[in-house]
Amino acid sequence: MTITLKLADTPTHAQTRRAIADLSLSVAKNKRIIVITGAGISCSCGIPDFRSSDGLYNLVKQQYPDVVLKGRDLFDASLFRDGISTSVFYTFISKLKQSIDVATPSPTHRFIKTLDTKKKLLRSYTQNIDGLEERVGLMGSSSSSAKTVGKGKTKIRTRDVRNVQLHGDIHSVRCMSCSAEYPCTSDHLAMFLQGTAPDCPECASRLEARVARSARAIRVGTLRPAIVLYDETHPLGDDIGTIQSADVARKPDLLIIMGTSLKVHGLRKMVKEFA
Repeated sequence: MTITLKLADTPTHAQTRRAIADLSLSVAKNKRIIVITGAGISCSCGIPDFRSSDGLYNLVKQQYPDVVLKGRDLFDASLFRDGISTSVFYTFISKLKQSIDVATPSPTHRFIKTLDTKKKLLRSYTQNIDGLEERVGLMGSSSSSAKTVGKGKTKIRTRDVRNVQLHGDIHSVRCMSCSAEYPCTSDHLAMFLQGTAPDCPECASRLEARVARSARAIRVGTLRPAIVLYDETHPLGDDIGTIQSADVARKPDLLIIMGTSLKVHGLRKMVKEFA
């Protein structure tokens, strides 16, 4: 059964007050809470909605007036098949990152942190790429502090991760050839803003070393935002699957979903497993 509450009616509507009181009691009573969030929890943080008429995508269209792309197209892996759509994507990401950098976490982010502080949060899972959870003290799966490198492969310390970033993190860049990752800097953003991608320092270093010993040259890859687009495999997918399986086995006693319409199939499947 779905119950819709108008929070503005809380002072005068007894049924709304009772429903909110019941929700508060559930949060107070339960001790293994899973939180799943989407873009809706960040809209109040000053991050423009790319779907709105005055959103970021509208600003990007000013730079590329002849390009026709839907908002969702900017988050689909197929965009890399076309040079123009790739340039639009890089410009869009640069503007989005600049908006995120000046945003502040919302009361919702602080609520999730409070659950963690009170030892009630089993785990937070988010579709968001803004990393605002990290700013309130929830270590994310994309955080460099959560990662270890062994035998040439990056893994995450699953026990330390409090917020699983299902779509990656906009604050990092990743090489499209060798998968090396770096923090996203102002220099990267400046190039992305112009619709171009920086060369990978790791690839460039390998090329220089090979040339010095007269070995065959290798291709230097380019850096892209380290976010996971539609129809892309998550680089940390195996670790995230391990975390999710462990959380399901611990039998969560409360599932809180905020800011998402659950239109993505994978997220709906996750909700069913936790429920």
